[in-house]
Amino acid sequence: MNWLRASWDAVRTSLWIIPALMFLTGAALAVAALDFSLGWADGQRWAKWISSGSGDDARNLISTLLSAVIAMASIAFSVTVVALSLAANTFGSRLIRIFRSDRRTQLVLGVFVMTIVYLLLVLRTLRGEAPASEVPEVAVALGSLFALLSVLALLAFIQGVSSLIAADEVVRRARLEFDLAVGELPLAQAIEAPRQPPPDDGELGAAKIRLPREGYVQSVEFTKILQWAEQNKVVVRLNFRPGDFVVEGDHKVEVMPPPHDLEAARKAIGRFIVSGENRTPTQDLEFAIRQLVEVAVRALSPGINDPFTALAVIDRLRGGLARLANRTLPPATLADGAGTTRLIRNITTYAGAVDAAFNQIRQAGSAKPAILIHLLKALEDLAEHARTEEQREALSRHAALARSAARRDVGEPLDQQDVENAFHSADRALRKPTALVSQNH
Repeated sequence: MNWLRASWDAVRTSLWIIPALMFLTGAALAVAALDFSLGWADGQRWAKWISSGSGDDARNLISTLLSAVIAMASIAFSVTVVALSLAANTFGSRLIRIFRSDRRTQLVLGVFVMTIVYLLLVLRTLRGEAPASEVPEVAVALGSLFALLSVLALLAFIQGVSSLIAADEVVRRARLEFDLAVGELPLAQAIEAPRQPPPDDGELGAAKIRLPREGYVQSVEFTKILQWAEQNKVVVRLNFRPGDFVVEGDHKVEVMPPPHDLEAARKAIGRFIVSGENRTPTQDLEFAIRQLVEVAVRALSPGINDPFTALAVIDRLRGGLARLANRTLPPATLADGAGTTRLIRNITTYAGAVDAAFNQIRQAGSAKPAILIHLLKALEDLAEHARTEEQREALSRHAALARSAARRDVGEPLDQQDVENAFHSADRALRKPTALVSQNH
């Protein structure tokens, strides 16, 4: 299932899937319309409103429409390429997946492809010398309708692209993936049970197993590995997590105690680990965070110098981290039905998510008081959402780092004082007692 989810992410962020389906739709509509048109308008008084004229007239009409639609499609494809180039230069090449996943863009390109295929198939059946009674009226009328639809699609496409390349819209779309990843986590309990500590490797001994393929880990079937470990009465330790880059031959998997057949264990566990060329948000919480961070870091670069976009990113990150604070992150250990720990894995902690969100932004904006003050204000606002002492410690650490960056890189004393005031305000909020969060928060 995780392999399918990782594959689906590649499908939904591609520009060719929907146009390919609409290509087939256009062919099917052309065949159906041509069959339905034969003799359909005979004796009908209002048939002239559908189509009129000889075969030569219909052929000229369809040829003209085909040329016009191809011209509009060329404009749409050219605008798409320009938008992708602009997005790559301004927001980063990894953000192109947001543009490719836009359904409006995919549908508009699909409308052009469908119309072109439809008009081509209808055109090849029209004979110039055919009398009006043998002209497929419905097929010709549908061709005119699809051409008009293409005009409206082009207008919608230009409107969509103009809004899609706006910085606030890019930030909003990147935040949606962050929210989706957080929403898949279960709500936190008011009081959580203590987690079982992992077993000592020295007591069990361990055999290291190499990974089967190189690439970014896109998904791991943890439940399947847990079942295999239970069947073989062993403990499996995964020294990686989804999103990490692994090399074929890396000994990132440990089995305790060592199995009798290492090669069989390698093949069995390797079946449940999916690697690919790119990171995906399937099980990688930090992937969506890094997309937002990349927008902010590029905005703070000297070549772009757009601190307002960075401020918007900090706001979106604060919203995602506030929701994450009230969710339960996956445990580091998984046990079998008898309660015995069978799987130990690397996990993303709340402190790790905060580090991924704020470290690079603070480093890129260390000389910009507005960024540091806004970051400290975000940490202050996050304090009321903090559920555990671990979360408060992570937020307090970043407040101290922002204060240290201002003391080091901000040269104006008054600006330093403003940052200092923002730090003390955040520090007071983070020192308040941690509030319990109910299940239906």
